[in-house]
Amino acid sequence: MLRRNSLFPSLAAFVCLALLSVAGQVSAGTVGFVTPADPAVNASVDVADDHGSRADLHRKLCELNRNWWKHTPDFEILTSGDSVDDEVSLIQTHFKLVIQRLRSADVEHLSAAQLEQRLAHIDTLRGYRQAGIFPQNVFVAERCPVFIDPWGTHCAVGYLIAMSGQADLASKINREHRLDLLDDIKTAGLAQWQQDSGLSFDELALIQPTYRSTTLKYPTEIESLILGNSAAIVAAIESGELEVDARCGGKTLLHFASAAGDLALVKLLVGKGADLHAVSQLGCDQAELAKGRSQAVVTVRWNQSTAVTNRGGLGIGLCGPVFQSDRGRIIASLLGDVRGGREGLNALDYATESALPYGSNGYGYVTVNRFVKPVRPGLGRQQVQLNEVVVKLKEDRAAVAAWLKEQGLQSQ
Repeated sequence: MLRRNSLFPSLAAFVCLALLSVAGQVSAGTVGFVTPADPAVNASVDVADDHGSRADLHRKLCELNRNWWKHTPDFEILTSGDSVDDEVSLIQTHFKLVIQRLRSADVEHLSAAQLEQRLAHIDTLRGYRQAGIFPQNVFVAERCPVFIDPWGTHCAVGYLIAMSGQADLASKINREHRLDLLDDIKTAGLAQWQQDSGLSFDELALIQPTYRSTTLKYPTEIESLILGNSAAIVAAIESGELEVDARCGGKTLLHFASAAGDLALVKLLVGKGADLHAVSQLGCDQAELAKGRSQAVVTVRWNQSTAVTNRGGLGIGLCGPVFQSDRGRIIASLLGDVRGGREGLNALDYATESALPYGSNGYGYVTVNRFVKPVRPGLGRQQVQLNEVVVKLKEDRAAVAAWLKEQGLQSQ
């Protein structure tokens, strides 16, 4: 008869509890950038309220900047006027709590020059917080830092560097480490700036937020075309549901077909009377885009202006199938609808122009030898060899361009 060890059940129970605790921490966002699915995250939080509300706010802060897991925010400085109900107010609350920590930190070890710089940076950060204009993440679906966005909006650390008279250093960091955490930024000159600033490296790391991303939506037919399937567009044209010169986001079908490198569709449209010389219009103006602030949903629509809204809750990334493939990302970047579109381009321009400059060569983060894309939260980014889809798209667009030139079309 086997004798049962009485210690084993207790040990097993302890291990189970420990594992459950770790799992709970991971699901709450202790590792990497987390985009929780819980709809409760979107609810307004009155930070002057009870312990539960403050715990929820702390969780949000940790999603914004994982360094908050190492610190206990001083929620006593917050008032009912600081309630958090969208991304902008969350970032502003984050900076308010950071500024309080900076002001109360021990600075006896700093030189007079460092102390002067530190106080100036704190004052600059206070003004940055009040302005409430933060970078837009139009690059990846997960939360990530954005040093300087395509509109030139600096993150807080980038803003401090630029406003201290080193705009060139901020631009260099952006070129080399646009979507990196401060821990991963190795640009020459940053370490010296940090030393002179009077701010510790850990303080700068706490300042740096991550940003939710912008959601871009297309009509189903356009989305399918961008992904490489023009069947829905062709069927709608043949049935009369779509006119050959119909516009979406200020662009004609011929513009979309040219950008997508679909020569068969280009020939079909021109054969049915599409205006070969039509030029694009803006889908919406900058004032409309500004309505979305840093958490926008951009909806590109048929024969009307692009709609921009602020969802007030979690962003879901540069959403939909168009941003889930290399081909889709390139074409969407070329079309520029997340910025309201591009004005004054004809079909040949869309077949030959580089995409908007999200990366070094204008094709998002597609470079000569590799494609850089996000992976699971907490794992950073990985490099994948440039794939055949991207190469074929370039060839297809070149074929469209050659045919359009044969028809006498010239670039604008």
